[in-house]
Amino acid sequence: MRHDRTRRASRIGARLKALCALIGVAALMSVALPALTAQAAAPRVLHVAKNGNDANSGTQASPYLSVNRAAQEAQPGDTVMVHAGLYRETVKPARGGTDESHRITYTNAGDGEVVIKGSEEINSWVKSSGNVWSVTLPNSWFGSWNPYAQGQPNGGGGGTFAGYNAGDVYLDETAYNEKPALSNVQSTANTWYSEVGSSNTTIWANFSGADPNARLGEINVRRQIFAPDVWGLGYITVNGFTIKHAANTYSDFPDSPDRRQAGAISVYGGLKWIIQNNIVVNARTIGIDIGLSNDTWAGNRPGTPRTDFHDTSKYGSHIVRNNYIAKCGQSGIAGVFSWHSQILYNMIEDTNYRNEFSGAETAPIKVHYMNEGLIKGNYVKNSKGGNSAGIWTDWGNQNVRITGNIVMNSPWGYYAEAVHGPILVDNNVFIGNSDIRTLDATGIVFANNLFLDNGRVNTDGSGRDAYYFQPGTMNETTALTSPQKFFWYNNLVQGTTLPDSATDKTQVKEGNFSNVISNARYTATNTQMSLSFDLDASGIKGLTPVTQSRVGVIPRANQSIAADVTTDFFGAAVNTGSVMAGPFAGAHNGTNSFALWPPAGQTVPKPPEPPAGTPVNLSLNANAKATASYQDGTLTAANAIDGNPSTRWSSDHSNDNNAWIQIDLGSTYTLSTAVLSWEAAYAKGYKIQVSDDATHWTDAYSTTTGQGGTETVTVNKSGRYVRMQGVTPATQYGYSLYEFEIYGTPAGATGSGPTFYGDANYGGTAVTLGAGNYDLPQLQAAGIANDSISSIKVPAGYTVTAYADGGFTGTQWTFTADNPNLTTTGNNDAISSLRVTGGGTGGTAGPGDSGGSALRSRANSLYVTAGSSPLVANASTLTAAQRFDLVHLDTDNVAIRAHANNQYVSADNAGAAALIANRPTAGAWETFHLVTNPNGTVSLQAAVNGKYVTAENGGAQPLIANRDSIGPWEQFDLTA
Repeated sequence: MRHDRTRRASRIGARLKALCALIGVAALMSVALPALTAQAAAPRVLHVAKNGNDANSGTQASPYLSVNRAAQEAQPGDTVMVHAGLYRETVKPARGGTDESHRITYTNAGDGEVVIKGSEEINSWVKSSGNVWSVTLPNSWFGSWNPYAQGQPNGGGGGTFAGYNAGDVYLDETAYNEKPALSNVQSTANTWYSEVGSSNTTIWANFSGADPNARLGEINVRRQIFAPDVWGLGYITVNGFTIKHAANTYSDFPDSPDRRQAGAISVYGGLKWIIQNNIVVNARTIGIDIGLSNDTWAGNRPGTPRTDFHDTSKYGSHIVRNNYIAKCGQSGIAGVFSWHSQILYNMIEDTNYRNEFSGAETAPIKVHYMNEGLIKGNYVKNSKGGNSAGIWTDWGNQNVRITGNIVMNSPWGYYAEAVHGPILVDNNVFIGNSDIRTLDATGIVFANNLFLDNGRVNTDGSGRDAYYFQPGTMNETTALTSPQKFFWYNNLVQGTTLPDSATDKTQVKEGNFSNVISNARYTATNTQMSLSFDLDASGIKGLTPVTQSRVGVIPRANQSIAADVTTDFFGAAVNTGSVMAGPFAGAHNGTNSFALWPPAGQTVPKPPEPPAGTPVNLSLNANAKATASYQDGTLTAANAIDGNPSTRWSSDHSNDNNAWIQIDLGSTYTLSTAVLSWEAAYAKGYKIQVSDDATHWTDAYSTTTGQGGTETVTVNKSGRYVRMQGVTPATQYGYSLYEFEIYGTPAGATGSGPTFYGDANYGGTAVTLGAGNYDLPQLQAAGIANDSISSIKVPAGYTVTAYADGGFTGTQWTFTADNPNLTTTGNNDAISSLRVTGGGTGGTAGPGDSGGSALRSRANSLYVTAGSSPLVANASTLTAAQRFDLVHLDTDNVAIRAHANNQYVSADNAGAAALIANRPTAGAWETFHLVTNPNGTVSLQAAVNGKYVTAENGGAQPLIANRDSIGPWEQFDLTA
């Protein structure tokens, strides 16, 4: 929180006590939890499925259609079993459980991914100008919450983050960047802007050449995804869901309801929730909140006089474990008054990744008053914001333990603010963070941690009037956090130094070792993290374990640390006779290697795969290398491609306007966009250039009006080398970039497929395309200019259908073999759109093969799955079960062979039954006419009955050929 709130605690304490006095302690104690009001009944299992109906009974044979319908019905002891599919709704439990034996459990049924979104699909975008499209919606369409009319609070005094609201725009699951003016959107790819009038809301978005009506375009509309309207529900379990697109607001200084914490998943003042095994992505601000929402409600939630933060039997004690949380604008997990909660084994990455919210509450994990709590085994990576920490304990947080975590690439790796302690920070791995910081804090014990390549260690401030508590309670008193005392035991430190004692700041330092680690190397992705280093352990001896008795009693708190440090990062016992510095008891002299993630014995959800063909950040490839015309000291070019938003490259400060930085991607790629994250020294004028040989450069983008901050620019070229060529610096300090991200796909990213050449005889620019539809914008994005194809190589089994005009119109040509010179066939430099289908009858694709094509239903935006059961559109990610070969039987007809079992898809029973992959050969029932629709989608017409294949009931039921015409349910995206 903000650094100038020196008297905040006493003001809040007085207000909370006054609020409690209004209703009386006796009244508080006499009011039962809402969770206790329901009558006990035999436990039931309530089913929810995409083929259900909310008028049904909720049985497996007669399921509900919406999760929220079941949430209104569920009683203590019940389980809500949600079957695979996409649900667009907010789930608002009407009641909670009564005790551990009578929880209400919401869980994935285990038959596929359950996705609950706060967004709605928009397929009525209208071309505005250039690459910009717009949609206008009546304000009434949004109901009671219009995100585009909601500012983002900043500063605690009614201020907002200028230019930002609670809305968001997504294309194919990628969130775009909001801009403060329409002119910014017109000039910048992957951005959006909105205006709210008296009657309508209009949103403009720059889709960088894509047609959003032919892709998955969405806007967020719901503030929260799983959150009660009833305050203080207890004993609820939320297990195994994918939660996306919450339109929530920033909770800056959460001391009043208008700035309350409102996560995509929210306990809303509840008691003993378990939130586990979920995927939470793209919350506008907070992913999961586990507290009393704000300070005011901690004294008394209006209308529900039962919450007194002193009475810890009625709130908190939550468990948040084994979740994957990514791309949340403020926090992955936040909680104000989150008493006795446990945050365990979560992977949290890319917090505030668009660098929009550098407020006083930005952190992957941010907790207030989580007294007696535990933060253990989490993997926290990549957060942005000048005022942000990987783990932030702010106010209260007495007797908290922070152990066995990995924190990487944050402005502050760990931050303790306005606390008296004790807080035990032990056995953690901190890598590549700018600072380890405390402010107006005392009583922090750092034991057996590894600090690797971090910046400074700061113990800032002097005193603040902050809470301390009677041990084991929330009964508070306030006092200045001065004088300050910190404890540093048995830490390994490389790349920084521990602070020395100063006036009113005592630094107890015993058994710490610096400069004994060399050659540190690590691999860090969102599924695994490994670390190796060379250790000179010759001088590490005679260390003593860190125990409660050794630390002693922390003043005012009148208690010692939460536990003795008897185990290491992995849970292995510490040998008291041979204690090793750092978090690894088994570290030894010489080379050490450790696999740190995933944690042994824990199952963390696998992060969702991006949709097929989604460009990735090529700058992070292992073989990518960065060089520059000049690099200022330690501010090297490599810093711009290390994935760490806290490190940067800087040019010379001598006003070399022509300074540059370039990236060798290692191979030739099809490049779509570049994202430049500027430090204050940004370029007013610059070019993005592309080359195949690092000698001959082609301009892909040029501007004289650079704005700094984070800029996304369109590239749409193929190449191996990409350069930012400076032209005009905006300041006297040259150019400086935190990150230089290049997004694209391999020129042959889809594997085998036809290759298209810019010159005859297979010369010039070469681009390989997998199965799919490529209108002109998609061809240009792949690096193929309009009317530029002069020769084609077509592998056996593939078919290229080319069109003279965009939109799959005009003269049509079909290629099933190589053609070295299109001049001889009359179609040289004449192709503006094309369709690639294939796999071929001679292919060997089968189970487990990652090639082929996929069909994504326009009915529900899910991929079609094959196997022993009928085909159904129920998958949000691609595996072998969602891949098919399109085998061309003649010019217009295909058979569809499933990779799941190598069987052909049949319109069973002459089309009267659902489609199923169960035929070893293709006959009449297995023949389909492939129709290309004007919007780029395809439809399948069964030859056996002339009917179109439909994703029945909006995709909730298996595919069947029974429609006479083509509508949204009969349209599919054919993807690689």
